Amino acid sequence: MNLPRTWQLAALVVAGVALLSRVFNAFAYLPLRGYDGAGHAVSIFALYEGRLPTPGSWDGFQPPLYYAVSAGVWRILPDAIPVHSALRLLSLAAGFGAVAITWRVLRDFVSKEDAAIVAALVLGVPAFALATSMVGNETTCALFTTAVLARLTRIPTQAEGSALLRHAGGTAILASLAAISKTTGFGAVGLGAATYFLHLRRRPLSALASAGLVALLPVAVAAPFFAETVREAGGSPLGLVTGAASSRAVQEAMAAQPPGERELRDYVFLPLATLNRPVFRGEGMVQSVPGLLYASVWSDAHAHFLIPVTEGILRAESVLAIAGLLPTLLCVFGAGLLLRRFDPRTLPLLAFAGLLLLAFFRVTWLVPSYSAVKASYLMPALLPAALCLATALDRLRGGWQIAARAALLAIALAGTALTTWGWWAR
Repeated sequence: MNLPRTWQLAALVVAGVALLSRVFNAFAYLPLRGYDGAGHAVSIFALYEGRLPTPGSWDGFQPPLYYAVSAGVWRILPDAIPVHSALRLLSLAAGFGAVAITWRVLRDFVSKEDAAIVAALVLGVPAFALATSMVGNETTCALFTTAVLARLTRIPTQAEGSALLRHAGGTAILASLAAISKTTGFGAVGLGAATYFLHLRRRPLSALASAGLVALLPVAVAAPFFAETVREAGGSPLGLVTGAASSRAVQEAMAAQPPGERELRDYVFLPLATLNRPVFRGEGMVQSVPGLLYASVWSDAHAHFLIPVTEGILRAESVLAIAGLLPTLLCVFGAGLLLRRFDPRTLPLLAFAGLLLLAFFRVTWLVPSYSAVKASYLMPALLPAALCLATALDRLRGGWQIAARAALLAIALAGTALTTWGWWAR
């Protein structure tokens, strides 16, 4: 038996099951449900009618790329295909595209079988499964951000000036698309420019030209939208991430969500409900940022999909939350290994993940509501997280590695089963 090929085949089967589940969800899941489903629909409909979304609407402060593409898909859509299903398939395609890029990059650092297993696991993680089953811009941002980060691992430092500029130009285009997909995608712009500059610092002219291209093109593309959003927010750039440009009614609705204010203890407090009742209604969950964040990775913590919430659903979510400790701890271990190696190819990825996490915590402080604590907001860091997990898995040997690989594939299948619409009603 060719064991490496067997692992890759098993991962392919798990990925295929995830794909079938997501296609089923696109048609079976209720219309307009999901994270800000109605708000996204309003912005898409505005562009479908040929006008810009109203800045004061629920998602009017979001960059326009996803909504523009969705409106274009809607215009060419056959009548036989429901609009909401087609737009969910768009989220699916972007998300699976991001994972395909991730899988290809992982093969440069770990074995083919570990790359395949980690990619299959990502497809089954509930946070990813739900995002690829809903209408929303998270997967579009993840796709282009992942593409930018992938190119940063392959900067041709020895290439001639023209080839180097072509490479930087491709990265600049992808960074522009990330920036107008979701505000968090703008993080790839600054990091990308800094990475080119540091990698090419011994060639000052090439460093300045490449970094400048990666920085300035996205700014030029995104500036009109961001400038208008900041103006609507009263001149505050925080409106780009907090929705400060939204109407008073939207702001009041957000302010009414618990906990209403944050304390420092909210960032270290982990309630038992993180594992035994991993939803926002669990005791202490709305106060705990890490607890609710972890729960939103491994369950439907905000109760948008697995509805109505029953004891059977909670037991299933609890089992997966406990099982999720294995890949979570492996990911932390892998991050430590990568930091020790100090590889110039992977350091930008780790830096991006760290900066995104810090920005996430900052936003949860500024917007002290439980709906601001969603793992899907961290999807642009999909590649760094997968690399950390794959590095740890690759480090294991013998029976430990076999057991870990099997467990990760089983967790992926369990996550896909949990997030397949309607299983609880059968």
